[in-house]
Amino acid sequence: MTDLHCHALCSVDDGARDIEEMKKMLDIAYEDGIKKICFTPHFKVHHFKNDAQISSYNEKIKESFGIAFDYAREKYSDMDLYLGNEVMHHHDIFESLSSGKCSFIAGSSYALVEFLPNAPFFEIQGSLSGLLRKGITPILAHAERYASLVSDISKVDELKEMGALIQVNASSITKMRLGKCAKFIKTLFKKSLVDIIATDAHDTLSFAPIMSRAYNLISKKYGEGVARRTCELVPNLILENKKIH
Repeated sequence: MTDLHCHALCSVDDGARDIEEMKKMLDIAYEDGIKKICFTPHFKVHHFKNDAQISSYNEKIKESFGIAFDYAREKYSDMDLYLGNEVMHHHDIFESLSSGKCSFIAGSSYALVEFLPNAPFFEIQGSLSGLLRKGITPILAHAERYASLVSDISKVDELKEMGALIQVNASSITKMRLGKCAKFIKTLFKKSLVDIIATDAHDTLSFAPIMSRAYNLISKKYGEGVARRTCELVPNLILENKKIH
């Protein structure tokens, strides 16, 4: 499996707290069957006062990635690691991406974009369509978190028709029981609207890098082809910067 949304890098955002936790998260991921990870530390432009702070943040990311890369190369020869960002929507998001202040997924033309949970649909639609017009394919992070989409799933259809990709968290799938969010996720899969399942892992406990449970559940309910497409095939095409049909 391939995890395109993960906060396992240590000491950069609200993910792994230190090197040991980062290594443990890599251990958990590998044991779970995840062989490719794209680290996506948060990029929230309002957290920085100036470009110097952004540069310092990016240096910390590179340093942490180097430690993770060396650890994986030594212990897991068949695990591949990549870098990106989970970018919070902001007015200058295109400039931030194009200038290198924040990163695309593994140097591709795909960008992982998040919004505040209460973001109105016009804001989500406007931001993603703006990126698409610039030649960037946006991946909407954890689509199940946005009230404007959960209340009206036809809005997801609109985003897909534009060309945006939809990502759902593995933990949201395994925890779905009753309620609006569970119904929303089930309908997403029934309508084949989910492109990517990822962990959005932040630690080794409540938000660990585990995908196999979601893979097995989706395989049982909607077929192994759907599970393989969302957990492996589409994520790998993104890492290779290939078009998704």
